[in-house]
Amino acid sequence: MDDTAPSPAQADCLTAFAALRDGADTDPETTIELGEGCNRFPPSPDLARYLSALLDRFIRDGTLSAYSGRHPASTRGAMAELLGSHLNMHLDASDIFFTRGGTEAISLTIAHLAATGHGLVMPLPNYYAFDQAAFRWGAPVTAYYRHDGALHHTGAVSTSGACLVEVLPNGVTGARHVPLKQARPDFTLLDVPFQVGTEGPQPAAILRDRVQDLDLETAALILTASKDLSLPGLRAAIVVTRNKALLRHLGSDRFERMAMTGDPIGEIAMLFYVSLLAVADAPSEQTGKLVQIAQDCAYRANLPALPDEETYRRVRGHLTSMSERFRRNALTLADPRSPLRPITGLEPATGYSTFAELRAPQEDFLDWVARCGRSGLQLNPTVVHGGTSMAWEALYPGGQLLRINLSEAPVTFDRGLSLLRRYATNQFEQELEARGQASPEQVDADR
Repeated sequence: MDDTAPSPAQADCLTAFAALRDGADTDPETTIELGEGCNRFPPSPDLARYLSALLDRFIRDGTLSAYSGRHPASTRGAMAELLGSHLNMHLDASDIFFTRGGTEAISLTIAHLAATGHGLVMPLPNYYAFDQAAFRWGAPVTAYYRHDGALHHTGAVSTSGACLVEVLPNGVTGARHVPLKQARPDFTLLDVPFQVGTEGPQPAAILRDRVQDLDLETAALILTASKDLSLPGLRAAIVVTRNKALLRHLGSDRFERMAMTGDPIGEIAMLFYVSLLAVADAPSEQTGKLVQIAQDCAYRANLPALPDEETYRRVRGHLTSMSERFRRNALTLADPRSPLRPITGLEPATGYSTFAELRAPQEDFLDWVARCGRSGLQLNPTVVHGGTSMAWEALYPGGQLLRINLSEAPVTFDRGLSLLRRYATNQFEQELEARGQASPEQVDADR
């Protein structure tokens, strides 16, 4: 292969991210990143034990030695039953497609939409994979919309219909964006990145209300367990749709790329996750009944047993502790002494991510962010979260906004905010100059 071949082009947000990280301090011992898109709360040890036992079983019974899953239809049927019950809607096994993570689901769905001539209307901010998949597969982004429904048209046009991309809640802000007031789109892509937030396990009422309006013939729902369970490497997600062309595209891609067409651990983990959402959404006294329903569903499908009731209760308690950390950090962020202030209308309700505004504006915001990175404080500003500079200026004019991860350990969160406060004031240049003159030992001590 020719090593001198140029790298493929990429979405503006990825180019911006690379530029901001150029020359940044990347030593994990000396660097703090306040806004990384990863759940920092440790995963449940009970879940770890269950998944370990599951892996052991699949190795011993030959499941992981097979090229195809033994019960693909049964797993999809169980998921249709459990998720349909949770969302109060009828689902069939044929409506379910398991993918290896939400990013894969996004990429494959947008690839199909691009092939069918659809243009995308996307929220801003957003997860980078939407813009990157649109760029890679050639799906034009015709517009971006803000949390309050304000719309920015890019000037791009589609050759066929329009796809409205919704993220519920928004993966960067943790808030539910106001639905757009426009004609019904030709297709709707609804991504659900997480369902646990600052107020504890969230009722599913908002999601239920939204999916009731969806026609799955012209819509797809993406659901992943990775973020809520703090296991991004698990790569577990599903696409729910009745659009036969999309389902054929998903199946063809898997046939072409994957020798093993099933992901048994990820699929069972998704079944557990969906049943856990039902448990978390209901009063504690209903836990036993709901666990029994889930266990019976897995048994009828001839699938490995789901955890016992006590395990569900402990994992639910683990999620409650996770929510308490989110809430603690959200309150710290909103304190008047914080260097950041929450944005009205973008207060986080679900998930570990929020958007906040710098209280002390900088003359050149992005240059300041880059200098912070070189000094050991990595920040993620507006332009790395989808869109283009033009779209950001149109929808958030002059906004000096940063993504903040509420799942960080309190000591790390407080230290990061303390550094941010110092760097956002006139102490920044003084500290940079002092560090240039100080010994490495003194610099480390200051951090």
